[in-house]
Amino acid sequence: MEVKKTVDEIVSDAKQVRSFWQKLFGTDPAPSKPVEKKKEKFVAVDETQVMADIVNQLTKLFRLEEQLATHIREAEEKSKNVYDPDANLMEAALQRVMAQQQMAELIVTVRETMVYQSPPELGALYSRVFEMREIIGQEQEQARLKQEAQQRYKQWQRQEAKRNLRAKSAYLIVTSIFLLYVWMWLLLLNRWGKT
Repeated sequence: MEVKKTVDEIVSDAKQVRSFWQKLFGTDPAPSKPVEKKKEKFVAVDETQVMADIVNQLTKLFRLEEQLATHIREAEEKSKNVYDPDANLMEAALQRVMAQQQMAELIVTVRETMVYQSPPELGALYSRVFEMREIIGQEQEQARLKQEAQQRYKQWQRQEAKRNLRAKSAYLIVTSIFLLYVWMWLLLLNRWGKT
């Protein structure tokens, strides 16, 4: 259900971005009925605002794409590491395939929108953004792996502390029993010597 919800959000945002680009750059088909020519009024376009709107819409789209990718990665990790006897394998497979398919469609939509429907003022937006995304992705992957290594190390330290506590407790018990045994022998020898 979470995958379906995330996929639905991504699809709706992709449609919003597509309609935003179409409205912004006039890629809608022309109306079929004849239109009277009127004097066009000059409309000042704030290029900075247009760029900010584009960036805002793409940011939303990329955020949802990242959520979907994270969900797919978590599902794969859970599948590899957690045994669930009640799991429906077909359902899990269908959800994962649907999520991956939606991710692929989303990537194609973003690429086509950024390449074919972006204004020339933006230049090679797709190429620059995805080159930077790769760099940031590698940095984030390294940070994630480092964080997981730290978590594993902390978990190992906790297990070592528990193991050391158990070992010390065992040594204390064995030493106490040995001292009790020696004390009993000495007491027995003392009584045997008096008789």
